[in-house]
This record gives sequence, structure tokens and C-alpha cells, in this order.
Amino acid sequence: SLKLFASASTVADASHAASLRGSQHATLVAPPAAGTPYRGPRPAASASKPTASQSASPTATAAPAQSPVQVSGQYVTAVGDSVMVASTPALQSALPGIAINAMVGRQFSTGLQIIEDLKAQGQLRPIVVVGLGTNGTVTSAEISQLYAEIGPDRKLVLVNTFEARPWEQEVNSMLAEAAGEHHGTVLADWYTTIEHRTNLLWPDGIHPQPAGCLVYAQMLKAALERLISS
Repeated sequence: SLKLFASASTVADASHAASLRGSQHATLVAPPAAGTPYRGPRPAASASKPTASQSASPTATAAPAQSPVQVSGQYVTAVGDSVMVASTPALQSALPGIAINAMVGRQFSTGLQIIEDLKAQGQLRPIVVVGLGTNGTVTSAEISQLYAEIGPDRKLVLVNTFEARPWEQEVNSMLAEAAGEHHGTVLADWYTTIEHRTNLLWPDGIHPQPAGCLVYAQMLKAALERLISS
């Protein structure tokens, strides 16, 4: 089966090199047909109508509330940079079967090429997660190209960025605008999630430590649940 690699061959800060060391693997497993969005499990069949005596019984109890819709990792392709590289094990645990293609130093333009290649190979799943922006700006033209690549039948999660770099707010504003303007898109707000919990980052102030990776994974899982419930 085809394997995607989240490579971490180079890192700038030796203090957290261990969290990015080696290659992380995510295997593509029998994805559903492209163009068929995941809409969660089918609702449970309706219970049969109660009899008059059952309705009148003071001991009758209401049916339990339905559980929130859960998304399966096998429906998700994630493309990202070094923040996603560091978080790969946590993502694989939170979303078993997720296909991750992440690499240190990756910019948005390169991510677009990855998405194009996966689509051409029939490997782009119904839900696409894009976690890019750490390493450079994101333009409106690139956002337009992203939507053209994923097409109208896929859903999208855009993960914003937390970093003390000149383009941080520009990138986050661009991603928030895109999420607000496009149906079937949600923003996974890493900036707000981590801004008051920077003790979970390495000293570079960008890459999450193991506990921060768990927070990243739970943030993304919650965003996916919002996406498929919308």
C-alpha cells in the first residue's frame, strides 16, 4: 500500500530535535471513493411507537440522547509543516487511519502541489486538513487554488499558525477569511488554543512539546467534528 512520509530531516532548534527526529509514517488504507463526503455514522433506527399503556406509564423513560457524530481518520488527508510533523503520533492516536503528509520547512505553495499529486493518484480523501503557514505567507491566489484542487465535494479544515514571525497575523487573517466565506470549511484555531499555554511549546515558541501535541490533536479532532456536524 502507498505510504506517506512526514519527514523531519532538519530542525533549527536542537532543544526539541528529538520531537521531530526520524520519519513518521501514515499508511493510506482503502479510502472511500473521492467526491463522497463523510457525513458520520447513520443515525440509529427509530424505536417502534409505544403503546398507549407504555405512554401512560410513569416509569417510562425518554430515549437517550444521540452521541455526537464522530469522524473517522480513514476519511481524512492532512497536509502540513513541522508543527504537524511533531504532532503526527498524537494525530494518529486521536484519529486512527488518518493519512498525513507533513514535512519540516514546507510552505503553502508546496502543500498545494502535494494535494494536486494526491488527487491525481486518487488518494485525496473526502476531508482535507491543511496545516501550513509557519514558514511563509499565504496569498489569496493560493487559497483560490486550494479550493480548485479539492473541488466542491470535499470538506476542508484550515489550521492557523502560532509563531513570532512577521507573517503570522497576515496568514491567520487570510485563513479565517477563507473559512468564513466557504461552505464546508472550518478553522482549527491553533493560535487561540495555544497562546495562553506556551509552556507546552519548545523554547522556539513554535513547535509543540509532547503534551502540546496532544492538545493540537484534540483541537483538530474537535474541528473535524464541527465540520461534519455543520
